[in-house]
Amino acid sequence: MNAPEHIERNQPDPDGLDFDALRKSGLAMLQALAGENWTDYNLHDPGVTILEQLSYGLADLAYRSEFPAEDYLAGPFGQIDYARHALHPADEILPSQVLTAEDYRKLLYDSIPEIEDVWVTREEQGEEQGKERGEGGSPIPGLYHLRLKLRDSVQDDLSGQQQDALEQRVIAQVSATYHAHRNLGEDLGRVSIIATRPVYLQGDIQIHSLRDSALIFADIFFRCALQLMSGLRIEHYREASEAGASLAEVFEGPLTLHGRVIDVDGRAGPGAQISLAKLIALVQGVDGVTHVQRLSLCDQAGRPVSLDDGDATVLRLRFPEQAQSHLLRLHFASAAVGHDAAAMAGPTGQQRLLQQEKDQAMLAEAREALRKVRFEFDTLRNTQQSREAIVPAPTGVLRALDDYYSIQHQFPAIYGINRFGVPASAPLQRKVSARQLKAYLFLAEQLMANYLADLQAIPALFSLDDLERTYSSQVLDDQALPGIEALYVAAPAQIGDMLAQIVARADHPDHRRNRLLDVLLAMYGEEFSQKSLRRFNFYQDRHTAKWVLDNKLAFMRRIVGLSRDRATAVDVTRAHQRADGSLNIAGVQAKICILLDLPLHGPGAALSDALLAYRLRLATDQKISTDHYAGIARHLLHLARREHGPWQPDPSPGPGEPTWHAMPGGAPLPQSLLTQGVRLDNYILEQHGQQIHVHFQTRDARLGIVRLASYAALEEADEHVQQLRNFICRLNIASEGVHLVEHLLLRARRPDGMTAQGEPKGPGREGGAGDFHAHRISVVFPAWTARFADLEFRQLAQETVCRNLPAHLFPEFLWLDFVAMRDFEQRQRLWRDRLRAHVPGQDSAALDQASASVVNFLLRHRAAARSADRAPAPYWV
Repeated sequence: MNAPEHIERNQPDPDGLDFDALRKSGLAMLQALAGENWTDYNLHDPGVTILEQLSYGLADLAYRSEFPAEDYLAGPFGQIDYARHALHPADEILPSQVLTAEDYRKLLYDSIPEIEDVWVTREEQGEEQGKERGEGGSPIPGLYHLRLKLRDSVQDDLSGQQQDALEQRVIAQVSATYHAHRNLGEDLGRVSIIATRPVYLQGDIQIHSLRDSALIFADIFFRCALQLMSGLRIEHYREASEAGASLAEVFEGPLTLHGRVIDVDGRAGPGAQISLAKLIALVQGVDGVTHVQRLSLCDQAGRPVSLDDGDATVLRLRFPEQAQSHLLRLHFASAAVGHDAAAMAGPTGQQRLLQQEKDQAMLAEAREALRKVRFEFDTLRNTQQSREAIVPAPTGVLRALDDYYSIQHQFPAIYGINRFGVPASAPLQRKVSARQLKAYLFLAEQLMANYLADLQAIPALFSLDDLERTYSSQVLDDQALPGIEALYVAAPAQIGDMLAQIVARADHPDHRRNRLLDVLLAMYGEEFSQKSLRRFNFYQDRHTAKWVLDNKLAFMRRIVGLSRDRATAVDVTRAHQRADGSLNIAGVQAKICILLDLPLHGPGAALSDALLAYRLRLATDQKISTDHYAGIARHLLHLARREHGPWQPDPSPGPGEPTWHAMPGGAPLPQSLLTQGVRLDNYILEQHGQQIHVHFQTRDARLGIVRLASYAALEEADEHVQQLRNFICRLNIASEGVHLVEHLLLRARRPDGMTAQGEPKGPGREGGAGDFHAHRISVVFPAWTARFADLEFRQLAQETVCRNLPAHLFPEFLWLDFVAMRDFEQRQRLWRDRLRAHVPGQDSAALDQASASVVNFLLRHRAAARSADRAPAPYWV
């Protein structure tokens, strides 16, 4: 029975914003406020008429507020600028970086087509080297061994030399792919190719005659070979989505370009036993097979093979070169079609020869069919899949949301406020009354027009743009509100400025934008919990709220990388950039720099270079006299003015002053001038006669207040103080940053455990190499800048590192002065260069020597920090 056709009744708005609900609510409010004086609420009452028109206007505002979200963000042709609004498609924001061994398997299988399967296990290098040294050592956690099985098709018809070249090329590709996605605290120990052991199918398969026996044979062989060679398969993204997989399931783990990589049998390792029951089930599912009488695996001579041979080799199914009675045989229920022994025992040799020719012809046809099936399988695996069809980018409808149409157009003509106005013949009192009513309604209409302007500004409000205001307004002209311009006290443009000023009184753009950005961050499960950072706004002239807002915007612009690469380490095989062109730094380092408002330095950058670029070197205040202090300040001012204007010669040195730019090793920069020179309240301007003296408060009891210079005009003195202070701020900012040193990468590489000088490798003073290398990372900060000299900021920096570092890594913090940092950065640069140039398997004496140099430095300064009661912060979970 067909359902009756009908139109659903209009349901009231659940929020009470429809016309009837608004009118009813307004009448109830009027009765509560003016029930004693206003008793007539019938339709003819002018007050009720005004209430109805206002209710209609508010209902229109509610209607414009209920469009789909994409309509509010739509631009021309309905397109949405997703990058501007920090909106990212599922295939960008949902995939994670490699985290587990299974993730490495999927990534390598997808990236390198020559690989059939890959197994990731813990590297037992430490134990093997310990046995060689007679120590019986233990493995170092974090080292992994990758074992590869190459595709059969890429190895066929290759000579021994070609086979070796293929293996070396694949190993190099695997190493490059691993290091591009390596996690903090992990490293690649070895990459090896697993040898294969050829096997053949043996058994009797009963088939029917509705399908060609050659196609059946090829299908059986391909399915069994696929089961033996790998447990990984490529599945189309569209197929996974149509099968009911959610977006989180489709894009779980690292992003794979050729489709979704799935593990069909959960094979634990290369030596996992092959299930004959699964092979029989696969064969039974082949179109044309009616019954599997017997199935097994054998060698070329027909002898059974072991299906569990440990990790030494993996099975490789070979296609028979010629028909043999002890291999796979296909036959009908009544007569032999393949290698049936009964058919081979014909009464004459001519019949046996004829049967052999038929068998060889069937094998040849099956071989050709197998090539076609393999080609289709390889094409599927090596073709990049489109992900846009799974989640098409939504588009909206571009709407003129701020187009305001006055409710006064709807009033009866007798009111004289619509577009017809009051007749010219009407008395003056009538015209004045109409204008008073128009002006009275204008206040409510201006609020409604401003609301629509706010709706139109939603794309800018929920964007990464720099905004100076978050509330909007618009001027109502005669077209929107008839006759209103005659009531304005100024031109419409000036009225617009007045409205903007009125709205700005209630607008706090920095605080409101901060709350809106918190919403966008929460959309991705992130938060910017750096409220304590506001107390350390030493270098910025901007308001603290604006400074934090800029940091949040920087966080949102990098939200994909910060959330995806939070555990990714630096690619040690590359210098400054990754393969995709991004900066080659650890993901957590980028996040820490944004959270602490630090510049993003590349892996080869030296924080000490900022001062050396100006031929400056830090010096303690005890080594600087008052006259030299003033001379150095004038030298800094000269450097600042030279950057922002035409070149000027150095000022003439005062009595007893050296020529600062010509000093060997650079001009000595007092520590207090660098740390205290960022604060304007340390500069004191005093007038003495016709001159303005500029003094600097050093916060040092010996030096006290130092006079820097004298000027003829206050404006010149103020300008130079600002230039000097800004230059000192830039020196501080350029000197700030963080170095992350993974202890695992500092391990010894030579198997004999000795350096080039014949000394034992690794730290032997703190419980052995395992305690130093396992899950530890050194976090190195400069200690000489204004912010980093503040003990409270140091605590904030350490807490920020601990909260964002992967939970299994233990951070050790070092706060180095300028000299120590210079020493560390030179050692680190040499070590990174040698690590990048090192080829596994070759002599590593130079790398081990550079590693030992960094290790000795870290141990020495760690011991010094502990002895000075400046131990690293406790482990944070």
